[in-house]
Amino acid sequence: MLKKLSFILLLFCSCTDTTTPIVIRETVTEAMVTEQEKLCPDKDEIKTIEKNIKAFIDTTSVIVIKTRLKANLDYYLNNKDTIIKTLAYYEKSQDDEFKSITKLYLSDEERYNDNENMSIKLVNNNHIKYRDTVQSGTYFNQIFKEHKSALETRVRNNGTTVYKFETEQTIQPHYYLNFDSEKELRIMNIYYHDGTSNDTPTPIEPYSFPLNSIPVDQMKHVDSLQMEFKIMYLSKIDSIHFKKNEIGVQKGPFKLLKMSDNYLEYETPDDYYPYHKGSIIEEVYYNKNEKVLDTKFSISNCSTKTTEEKYEQQLYYKKSYSEYLNSVNTKEQLFLTLKYLDLKHYNAALKETRKTKIALKGNADSFTLYLENRRDTITFLTTLKNTSPAKNLYLHKLEDTTEFIDKNGKIITAIPSPINFLYSGQSHTHSDHYFFTDTKDIKDRTYYYINQEQQVVSKLPYSQMDFLTPSLLQVRENDKAGFKFLSTEKNQLLSDKTFTRSFIMRYTGEGISVHNDEGNYMLYDQNNTLITYDSGKITKITLKEML
Repeated sequence: MLKKLSFILLLFCSCTDTTTPIVIRETVTEAMVTEQEKLCPDKDEIKTIEKNIKAFIDTTSVIVIKTRLKANLDYYLNNKDTIIKTLAYYEKSQDDEFKSITKLYLSDEERYNDNENMSIKLVNNNHIKYRDTVQSGTYFNQIFKEHKSALETRVRNNGTTVYKFETEQTIQPHYYLNFDSEKELRIMNIYYHDGTSNDTPTPIEPYSFPLNSIPVDQMKHVDSLQMEFKIMYLSKIDSIHFKKNEIGVQKGPFKLLKMSDNYLEYETPDDYYPYHKGSIIEEVYYNKNEKVLDTKFSISNCSTKTTEEKYEQQLYYKKSYSEYLNSVNTKEQLFLTLKYLDLKHYNAALKETRKTKIALKGNADSFTLYLENRRDTITFLTTLKNTSPAKNLYLHKLEDTTEFIDKNGKIITAIPSPINFLYSGQSHTHSDHYFFTDTKDIKDRTYYYINQEQQVVSKLPYSQMDFLTPSLLQVRENDKAGFKFLSTEKNQLLSDKTFTRSFIMRYTGEGISVHNDEGNYMLYDQNNTLITYDSGKITKITLKEML
């Protein structure tokens, strides 16, 4: 597609028969680029074009790029028939795909979707509910990675449903925006643990909240963060309806081209994004009984040009790239020229019409396009809070190293390996205190304990560590047989005895039985209470022989 012009047009092609005369166009200026930027409705597309050009020209020289462009143009001039045949082949393959799934459906073969009220689905108060839940309290975990700090909000989302966590600090936001809503985010203030703050308004990417991390500017503990939300939501929609007997009819910028059996085809403007008045928000397809048909296969944004016209258009693009770059000698001018041409061709494409092709799971009789008419905006502030107070030690993850830093970002110690915290499959939680090095083989792991109070990371003399219950660890000492029990909170053995087998009793009573050469025992805690799977904090283990 045209959005990838700078990449496609710079591909190297050989096998040239004749060469074209050298044509030199005017030198591209900043003013020419600015003019095209103003015409481009999608500002994100400008960033994408810049990124793609930079990535390409950083890998080679100006002369190599100009040589490739010239060879590519000569190839197109000398191989017109071959190129048109290739274009025709891809178009025929697409048509054959639709022909293979186009059929007259029997009534019991058709598949339907729910017939939703689109006025309620597309225009509603979801943005208000979203605002209210966000403002009622949102929390984050702070992470340090590759010399950067970020805040990860405590939210789960599977795309359409957001689940609540178990604690009050992790329930928001659980109401999602409409899919077609747009938002802009700005960090208004960052409050650090030491009383300092950064009150410079900073725009961040819309996807940073709630499912991605929010970047912050310093490697130290953040107490809270104030963020501004600007939500652009649909407040009014229009609709256009086509019936089967309206083939060839034009309604606004849309035209019905085909509708037969389960297949239909219609013409649209090439200006879907960004959203604006007239953008298609939703399409609904009906059978003769006005049941909503499910979609089997569809392709949008198809060209309406013939293969000959497609060839001529691509040839024109290749000529313009080659001719404009003939006078370019620096990478700075190369970047400016490619950006100008990419934007110019992108803007020109927006004026063209496109086709949408659809095969349905039933016989088409009519369809409705729901279009944007107007958007309104709400802007609000909310404060996000850290789930934990300032600590003495934080993890700073690097590619091959894990650093432990204090709340101000100062390095306390480091381990030359990535790490993983010990995981309890029973409670589905990670330990806050015990971790091990990330190695290919389990036998090569090294285990450690974090003492937050003393700001110390200690290497442990164990070759294996596992949760027996959520409050009890089984550990195997280096080069020794059997296992012992370790506290899940402190680096402290709960008994000096070594055991060879343990068993959580479920069907023949309660408790945990253990075995060694001295006999079989049941485990009791510091209060002389039988230890079970659900026991709470354990600071000491005593043994009682099994009867």
